[in-house]
Amino acid sequence: KSKRLQQLIEDLFSFTKLGGGKVALKIGRVDIVRLLNQLLEEFYPSFLAQNLSYELTSNVPAKVISADSNLLARLFDNLINNAIKYGADGKRVIVRIDAEEDMVTVRVKNYGYVIPEDEVGQIFNRFYRVDQSRTSSVSGSGLGLAIAKNIVDMHGGTIGVTSDLNGTVFTVKLKCELDADRENFDIAQ
Repeated sequence: KSKRLQQLIEDLFSFTKLGGGKVALKIGRVDIVRLLNQLLEEFYPSFLAQNLSYELTSNVPAKVISADSNLLARLFDNLINNAIKYGADGKRVIVRIDAEEDMVTVRVKNYGYVIPEDEVGQIFNRFYRVDQSRTSSVSGSGLGLAIAKNIVDMHGGTIGVTSDLNGTVFTVKLKCELDADRENFDIAQ
């Protein structure tokens, strides 16, 4: 219980900082293919423990974008962690990167719980958790997706979700180059 409480406190602190505009983005050059590959490797013990396989596919071998690498890591950490926690019944997580010249799209797909259509619009709200009867055995603060949305918003991108019997897919779209004149940006040197 103390570990869950500690995680809740950390998540709440992160959400408050991000939501209150108290975080200046430290913009640098980030290879999103490498970042996602590293995150998936770090999650290998969790995949193993849940008897899950994972796959990373990309239409390019590398894609460098302007972003805050620490916040992007937190964003995709949250999405992959959710895919593991809620997709364990599906035995597989797929991360797909589609890079274009000025936009990169990342999809994180699992084959576990189907999110009811009437709840899809609420899952990015803070403290919201999908139907407790199906997720009561899964620990979480209900802040991970709210934090993910804040990070995407800070980067001027979009995040969405679809969920049906073919899987649950979180889709993140980010511009490859950020408008450095925007508020909260601090260009890393």
